[in-house]
Amino acid sequence: MKKKDEQLDILAIGLDSFSIETIKESLQENKLKYQLTFLNEVSELASVRKRPFHAVFFYSNRQSQKTVDDIRRIHQTIPRAGITLLSPRPDHLGIIGAFRAGLFDFLSLPLDRNELRTVIYRLKLHGAIQSGQWNPERAVLHLFSRPESFSTVPDIASGLDQYLSLFFEIEKEITFTSNLKILASLKQKLKLTEHQLKRIKRFLSDETGLIFGLRFVKERFYFLIKRGNGKLSYLVAKNISNYTSKEILSDYLANVLRTSLSILHESKRREEIRMLALTDEVTGLFNQRKLVEDLELYIARYQHDKLGFSLLFVDIDYFKNVNDQFGHVVGSQLLIDMSSVLKAQLRSSDLVYRYGGDEFIVLLPRTSVGETKNIALRISEAVKTAEFNIDKDKKYRLSLSIGLAEFPTDATNAKSIIDFADKMMYMSKKSGRGKVFHVTEVVA
Repeated sequence: MKKKDEQLDILAIGLDSFSIETIKESLQENKLKYQLTFLNEVSELASVRKRPFHAVFFYSNRQSQKTVDDIRRIHQTIPRAGITLLSPRPDHLGIIGAFRAGLFDFLSLPLDRNELRTVIYRLKLHGAIQSGQWNPERAVLHLFSRPESFSTVPDIASGLDQYLSLFFEIEKEITFTSNLKILASLKQKLKLTEHQLKRIKRFLSDETGLIFGLRFVKERFYFLIKRGNGKLSYLVAKNISNYTSKEILSDYLANVLRTSLSILHESKRREEIRMLALTDEVTGLFNQRKLVEDLELYIARYQHDKLGFSLLFVDIDYFKNVNDQFGHVVGSQLLIDMSSVLKAQLRSSDLVYRYGGDEFIVLLPRTSVGETKNIALRISEAVKTAEFNIDKDKKYRLSLSIGLAEFPTDATNAKSIIDFADKMMYMSKKSGRGKVFHVTEVVA
């Protein structure tokens, strides 16, 4: 931390009284002076953004992405603070995302006093870093030692923000969402030459470039940072360390950042190639290969959480007539339109696949047979009432035959649950088409 006679400035966001008292007791056991500031929500951060907090204890019981977004916001507002998340829901994937967003440590609720002592001990060590006792080379090694762990450009930019905050005080930041706007603004404000503008354009198009220095004026540094997702920040920073700007913004840092971005883009390229192999080229939905992959994943998860899932095997009634009457181009467009109707009736957690020809499969996680029937009926009714375009003047009506299967009640492996749902779909067709079928029950 800082000197022994200085106190630990702590921000508590959304904590209950029991957690607060437990943290106080642990701080007192460690003979630490402290000051606690309380906020109810992350949205109140603006009221304390100028305070130099050493630590943040943040409670969240929300969905993973919302928690990650909140942690990223805390980290960007108070980059020097060690952020500890308290949550009764230890979602491992969410925690990984939280660490990438700037999380320092995690505590599950109810609080374990031994775990809390460990966090406070780590905060002491963290204070040594934040007080400037680390040199630039060691800070780069600490923050960017595993470039393969970054999953997005904002992740790397967040790490760079943390690094810069150790040595610079950010006096000004303007974020742009358009390269044209940033170029026009910089040209006007900084009176850049055409040569400088050309260099900036090259930087903007360089996938392995993250930071671009514009100029140094005394102890101030003017630069650009890519934020990802088309965003770019213009910053003015004052050097508050004992190191020169050249030592802080060294070739070592530039090489590490370039390596991190190169690994990220290569990983993204491989993932895009992989997804092409798992995507149906006509509808853009997932294909059979992805279906089997996902089924194996959900079956493996069941061994741990005992949460089942359901499948819908969906077949378009008399679709052969469409191809025979209007041709395969019209047939392909109807498949695309049908995909849109299916997705519109599903929840964000549901997955839809083109199984082949005019057949689709819907995977419904954590869904009972009763809920599955309601979703299937909703899909069936939406298709019956929809008018599909054949050409400018012609509309076409379609219906679906849908079979249901539940894991593990109806089947216990990927192949058998697909086969079971397929048989249920054929029972639907035999019962008169345009129906939903599960075992011996036909639902109109």
